Amino acid sequence: MQSYTQAVATAKLTQSAPVAEAELDAVIIGAGLAGLACARELSGSGLKVRLLEAAEAPGGRIRTDLVEGFRLDRGFQVLLTEYPEARRVLDYDALKLKNFLPGALVRQAGSFHRFADPYRELQKAVAFAFDPIVPLGDKFRVRKLRQDCVRATDAQLLASPEETTREFLRRSGFSMAIVEKFFEPFFGGIFLERNLSSSARWFRWLFRMFATGHAAVPELGMEQIPVQLAAGLPPGMLTCHMKVTGIQKTKAGWLLQTDEGGKARSLRAAQLVMASAEHDAKGLLASLRKPGAAPARVWNRTTTFYYAAPQAPVDEPVVVLNGDGPTAGPVNHLAVMSLVSASYAPAGGHLICANVVGAAPEGNQAMELLEADVRTQMRRWFGNQVNRWGVLAGYPIVNALPMQSSYQGPRAAPTDAGVILCGDYVGSASIQGALVTGVKAASSVIAQLPSVGETGH
Repeated sequence: MQSYTQAVATAKLTQSAPVAEAELDAVIIGAGLAGLACARELSGSGLKVRLLEAAEAPGGRIRTDLVEGFRLDRGFQVLLTEYPEARRVLDYDALKLKNFLPGALVRQAGSFHRFADPYRELQKAVAFAFDPIVPLGDKFRVRKLRQDCVRATDAQLLASPEETTREFLRRSGFSMAIVEKFFEPFFGGIFLERNLSSSARWFRWLFRMFATGHAAVPELGMEQIPVQLAAGLPPGMLTCHMKVTGIQKTKAGWLLQTDEGGKARSLRAAQLVMASAEHDAKGLLASLRKPGAAPARVWNRTTTFYYAAPQAPVDEPVVVLNGDGPTAGPVNHLAVMSLVSASYAPAGGHLICANVVGAAPEGNQAMELLEADVRTQMRRWFGNQVNRWGVLAGYPIVNALPMQSSYQGPRAAPTDAGVILCGDYVGSASIQGALVTGVKAASSVIAQLPSVGETGH
């Protein structure tokens, strides 16, 4: 079994062209989705912009490792195809998106139950209508919830009460049966918390995304999303393997100290955008903040295990949910990624992705203990075939998603000690949130550089 340390992928799109002038209009720190979106917006502005990434390739938390011919996304991730900003900036045809089937397969009380979407899986939905796993009234309430979410405008959703998802479901009349067997594991896998403490506004917005689009992955893995964004940047804008070691405010803007492959360099810029993960930026921003100004934010955690298997335990590309709750085992949901996209596994094999919500152990021993519990649970689900599953990797992710306790919709880019911020933690905990905040940060850069408007850029 391999070490649980994240494997290092082959460097992609690393550009190290030297900057012609020391003075830059803007520097963006971090080439995750937010940083890439910001750079993309600024790329046609005529400004001198640099995008700096400490890792060997762009992507941030969205990376894909190639291990023994299997494509392992660093944690279970999907793209919701109806995300408005993703539809605007991404070329879906080039990504060759592969869809999960709508609905879910729920494991409950020793058997599997297919929760189907009556709008897109009519035959399976008819069978589900007679499945006694949840009361018939709940099935009608789901239909009404779908209609309400699809019809509601963003303004109407944002005007609704700011309450937890659990409170909203209770107030809407849903029974504990469907909350525990479907909403907790399904949206717990999206929020990365099964208490359903996340914002009901955010829940309803996401419900619309699922109702009108698909959950999908690019044919060659989730990393193809940042790869596509990075490929559209002008040569020399993105530099990987460059770590920012210090930030200083100057009269003219910002002075950055960097380390590029052991070589110390300085960069000066009029504007500075922090697009790296909040916990990664903490040290750099600490020197600029007033004492006690650091935000206190809750981050949800998760662990993903990948297995190589000679056969798939299910026969369709659908998410399998734990409807018995955490006491039945640590796995919240499972997916056979090779059934979604055959490119995720070599010929003759299958890639199984098992996901634990709320845990991210430190150290190999703790990971091995958790994996043993995962395998025990999977044997109860699928029998002795699980003995033939070989562990490929495990990804414990402490800072996986920011807790979405409230949702206000897209807003202007915030600042911290004069630094423009972007990332899902300042917007919404999603690919949509990361992309939108990157665009907002670019707008803020342009707004603070009046010469851009004067020159017609």
